[in-house]
Amino acid sequence: MPSGTIVDQYYIERTIAKGGFSNVYLARQINDQHQVAIKEYMPAKFTHRVGDKVSAINGDSAKLFKKGRQYFLDEAKLLTTIKHPNIVHVLNFFLANDTAYLVMSYDYGITLAKTIKEPNLNVTSEFLLDVFPPIMRCIKNMHNRNLLHLDIKPDNILLRPQNNPLILDFGSALPFKKELPSVAHSMTKGFAAPEQHHKQTTIGPWSDIYAIGATMRACLDKSIPPMSTDGDAIVSLKPAFKIHKKNIEHRILHAIDWAMQIDPGKRPQSMEDLMRALHYL
Repeated sequence: MPSGTIVDQYYIERTIAKGGFSNVYLARQINDQHQVAIKEYMPAKFTHRVGDKVSAINGDSAKLFKKGRQYFLDEAKLLTTIKHPNIVHVLNFFLANDTAYLVMSYDYGITLAKTIKEPNLNVTSEFLLDVFPPIMRCIKNMHNRNLLHLDIKPDNILLRPQNNPLILDFGSALPFKKELPSVAHSMTKGFAAPEQHHKQTTIGPWSDIYAIGATMRACLDKSIPPMSTDGDAIVSLKPAFKIHKKNIEHRILHAIDWAMQIDPGKRPQSMEDLMRALHYL
């Protein structure tokens, strides 16, 4: 949406980000001028904008669009039930322009994905222990409420001042009991656990644990880990301990290598297990 557009009770200032499924705008609430971020559901592959409205490009796309819009609203409803200092705060959600919008508090910061691309960044043990234990505590809170995140990655983590992390996206979150058969959901290559790629394999807390390990490894290597189902690449990937033991505390490296085991049964089975490995509990 162009700057100056009014949608519901909000004035659009500028576009912050564009992704495959949504756009994010900086906006202000008209009544009190409170600054917010607004996420608009607009999947690029099967929609286009006609005037103010978001429309499917054809009949087949319309079915996908309608289903995806419901998932988007489900994410909004889920986020309103989760209150945590490291989870984005949802203020409102609504339907308009034939699509759905999610209104969130606006926090200043830079994503972890952009941070680790900075050439002058020195990833230290202190940096990792600033960023990841709060994320683990946040995901532990979700697991205690029978929810899985299933899309933890550097792009979904905003670093505020003092490297205080904020998890931004919960579009792939799913409920679980003790074990949940893998179902269709968005996955990010390099960060999704192997069982997320195989429908016959159960996903659970260990799946989020893999993603946290992979995200920590991405910080160290400053590159995306190989896809978890790429057997040759995984075999050739040296353990973090072997590569980074001169610069990073060994407990952190052992925790990363443990979290990234391909066999789900060989990983930590709960977030508490991973946090203990970091001496965080």
